[in-house]
Amino acid sequence: MYSVICGKRDGYVFYFELKDGAEVSGGGFTDAGELVCSPACAQKELLLRALINKCINDFVPRVTTRGVWGTDLSRFGFVREGELFVSSWDRLKLPHDCERTE
Repeated sequence: MYSVICGKRDGYVFYFELKDGAEVSGGGFTDAGELVCSPACAQKELLLRALINKCINDFVPRVTTRGVWGTDLSRFGFVREGELFVSSWDRLKLPHDCERTE
């Protein structure tokens, strides 16, 4: 069973740890305003959804990320601007069409 726990970490406005038994990965919203995840994260979309939900609830005015999530970020309200994907709390969304990744 997965658990997602929000905590503090240097360099992050907020950071989530995704735990599955002994396996721990994570990601967060950096001080620079970017959503990131650890490369070893096995459930990137689950983590992305948790981070987006937090950005919406905290009214984050600008959110950036890169194409590291393994999913179409436009589904979540991001628009590509060069190498970055950009959105804000009022454009972000949590689509109901979850994609299964193996």
